[in-house]
Amino acid sequence: EISGKVTNEQGEPLQGVSVVVKGTKVGTSTNGLGKFSISVPENSSKILVYSFVGMEPQEIAISNNTTLTVVLKAIDGQEQEIVVRGYGTQKKVNLTGSVASIGGDKLTNRPVTNISQALQGQLPGVQVVTGSGQPGRENTRIKIRGLGTMNNANPMIVVDGLVSSMEDLNPNDIENVSVLKDASASAIYGSRAANGVILITTKRGKSGKPKISYNGYIGQQTPTTLPDFLGSYDYGLLLNEGLRNEGLPEKYTQGDLDKFKSGTDPNYPNTDWMDLLYKGSGLQQSHNVSVSGGSDVSRYLLSLGYLDQIGVIKNTSSERYNVRFNLDSKVSDRLNIGITTTLTRQRIIEPTYGGGIGFVISQLERTPPTELNKYPDGTWARYLDGNQIQATEEGGLATSMVSHGYGSIFAELNILKGLKLRSTAGVDYNIIDKNAHVTDVTFGDGVYQGPNSVTDDLNRTMRVMLQSFLTYQTNFGSHGINLLAGAERESNRLDVDNAFRMNFPSNLLTELNGGSVSGMTNSGYSLDNKLGSYFGRVNYDYKGKYLLEGTLRYDGSSKFASDKRWGLFPSFSAGWRISEETFMKNISAISNMKIRGSYGSVGNNATADYQFIPRIALGQDYPFAGNITPGAAQVSASNANLEWEKSTSFNIGVDAGFFNDRLTLTADYYDRYTDNILIGLPVSAIFGLPAPTVNAGALRNKGVELLLGYRGNKGDFGYNASVNVSFNKNRVEKFPNPSIGTGDFAHQTIKKEGYAWDAFFGYQVAGIYQTDQEVADLPKVPGSPVEKGDLIFKDQNKDGVIDGSDRVVLGSEIPGVSFGINLAFTYKNFDLSLFGQGATDYHQKVTLQYIAPFFNGGKALVRNLDRWTPETPNSKFPRTHVTQQFNYASQSDINIVDASYVRLKNFQLGYTLPKNLTSKAKLDNVRLFISCQNLFTLTKLYKGIDPEAASIYDPGYDGKYNNVKVVTFGLNLNL
Repeated sequence: EISGKVTNEQGEPLQGVSVVVKGTKVGTSTNGLGKFSISVPENSSKILVYSFVGMEPQEIAISNNTTLTVVLKAIDGQEQEIVVRGYGTQKKVNLTGSVASIGGDKLTNRPVTNISQALQGQLPGVQVVTGSGQPGRENTRIKIRGLGTMNNANPMIVVDGLVSSMEDLNPNDIENVSVLKDASASAIYGSRAANGVILITTKRGKSGKPKISYNGYIGQQTPTTLPDFLGSYDYGLLLNEGLRNEGLPEKYTQGDLDKFKSGTDPNYPNTDWMDLLYKGSGLQQSHNVSVSGGSDVSRYLLSLGYLDQIGVIKNTSSERYNVRFNLDSKVSDRLNIGITTTLTRQRIIEPTYGGGIGFVISQLERTPPTELNKYPDGTWARYLDGNQIQATEEGGLATSMVSHGYGSIFAELNILKGLKLRSTAGVDYNIIDKNAHVTDVTFGDGVYQGPNSVTDDLNRTMRVMLQSFLTYQTNFGSHGINLLAGAERESNRLDVDNAFRMNFPSNLLTELNGGSVSGMTNSGYSLDNKLGSYFGRVNYDYKGKYLLEGTLRYDGSSKFASDKRWGLFPSFSAGWRISEETFMKNISAISNMKIRGSYGSVGNNATADYQFIPRIALGQDYPFAGNITPGAAQVSASNANLEWEKSTSFNIGVDAGFFNDRLTLTADYYDRYTDNILIGLPVSAIFGLPAPTVNAGALRNKGVELLLGYRGNKGDFGYNASVNVSFNKNRVEKFPNPSIGTGDFAHQTIKKEGYAWDAFFGYQVAGIYQTDQEVADLPKVPGSPVEKGDLIFKDQNKDGVIDGSDRVVLGSEIPGVSFGINLAFTYKNFDLSLFGQGATDYHQKVTLQYIAPFFNGGKALVRNLDRWTPETPNSKFPRTHVTQQFNYASQSDINIVDASYVRLKNFQLGYTLPKNLTSKAKLDNVRLFISCQNLFTLTKLYKGIDPEAASIYDPGYDGKYNNVKVVTFGLNLNL
């Protein structure tokens, strides 16, 4: 029985080092402390072979010493660190484009529900926002280097070499994630790479005896924040005050208020609607088992995953099953084949009344505490649009069954030395089967609400992909060349079917046949598009010092007319490894330094299908000879001149390592200009059709990204810290018909050259009128009922009148700065990690019902007590109104607020059991941990609004299912 520890030259423990008895299949690997234990057979060679990626392998003969300490040396510093990139891999030191990567080991153990959440705050220039805490509806969005288009700005997702999605991937299956940020790195993907590319590589089997691992946790969810509404007594007092301010009679007498305060009369309730709503158990659990192994001929990995979330609101839940099987086989010395398969099945449940849980939340945030939930006889009470607690518990459910299957097969042929051909065929198939059941109800006051109904929706999407490419790599003298040439074909199809019936004899029936044929409807349609591509890349290096790369992609899309279909996307990049120069060798503090620059273009065809041809719709009936005659007509404007959006970017960066790479720095400056943006410009109503899509817009994003890391150890204590920060400025460069949005009373954004896209637009508050003389003298909106205690809006142009010309940009939802902080510590068998992230220079709109007391028959919050009265002239908010909402209805910086925040995203403490305990049970590694997600948040936002759920790139807060805190206890086990 041999045990020991493996470290690098700096004395830091190495995890995952392979330790094998030479000439046998007996082996193990080091744990997080670099320690191992292995049983050496009596008749073996008595030699242990140590190997680790990027390190020189060692063979050590076993002597009488049963405890060994082994030091592995790095191979040329960072030379062997491999980064996944388009259609292959590359040594990190040879990269000339801007690529950020993260290992799969950093994406597990956190109670995240998808890979997107695990990436949050980890990589500079990559902004991830979790828009909701609703199980299965997290609405996680990723933006790379700002908002790059006025359309869909989501990045391209590539899984194991083929286009797919990442939302339902099991984090435990991930080997590596790379993000291609500049045109040089992403241009090989051409037409869909304008907003960046995320490459995901899943785990595959390795030669050796079967390895079984289990990763699981169970935890509890709670809301990150909830609004603090006034109770009935304070609500009544403030409502009376608002009515008095408008010269209206008070609603509640002092006797009424006393009864609200005492709480003894059931007819004068103090209903806490938030407490009634958040009654879900909040239980969350995840379990993952994988088996991997193989021989020199075949290697396999089988992974099974289960994720179950029960929401903090009743009848909101998600249950997901994942199965993955990856197989690689060596058919001969020249031919390798492999398959990648995965199947996901997810069931998402939510209340369906009013369109979903968002409507329920919105209504309950309006329902006053003075209203009953149930009458004394147990029947449901009614207010506004019914009773939202009844709707949550008994109003019917929407059940979505999401089935996602992905399969691909590849073959790789070594034609000649250095020359390889790789071909891949894959299918990505997704089915969403949704059943929305709405019940009817008779409330306690006898009012009937109905009828009941069932809607069935079936959406099927299928993507078929074919890909082949040749690679050639050779070295001659001090020169190295790597060539790539290939072609792809992709076909996408969407099929949609819908059916509806109502008037079911019982709320227990949810199948369509149970409803009445009277009033039933059904519909269906399909869409398809295709993409053809040719691509090539050449890499050249001289002595590993001077690096050049050129890329070319030629794409054709069926979304454009034949003469506009094809787009050419080139890029060029160069790098200089200064640290390899002779004059740098004597500077011992610098272990690595590289300067790189790139310039290139990529495309975007993120627009609807068939827009270049006139589309005719049936059902356009018209009167003819006194009768209504069925007809057809063109319902949308076509544009045969549509062509690719094109994003051109310039990037210059530096990668540096100091003191044997204990301290590392990556810095980038970028300038990305997107032109020919596909957008519908505002048109006159005389046009008669919706605005046609045209190539008319242009956006620019400029920014700086920094990543700084430091690692070290002192005895048994090890530490690792990294900070990443991104600065981005978004600006509209071209928009022919400037417009100002006219949403609800207080939601206006501006689309105009010189501003950030969809920036908030409104008045600046200069104070509150304190005297009648100020009301008479200071500028105001003509005709407005202004009195003492109302808001003073700033007269920007000094013309003595407050009107539209006094509005200014108040901020943007596109953060100017985003950042992440990672800290990790180890001491003997303990490990501790903390991860925080946030954003600044970022604003959000607060919807009226969440800031204006009594808006639209709603209620009031504790913060509304901080209002102007003659006795409290220095309060934050203006005087209270009930029917007149002048102070809030004109959008201003009282409802466009600074949403900057810092959030402790994850805190985790782990303990690895000593080897002398686990070896007796023939276990390789056992680790216990406690993890806390979204533990606390610092923000200037009003209480009750989650800065992420407020939705970056998704204007406004209205009925949001806030993010949740999750505290979990988990186990990692390896056999």
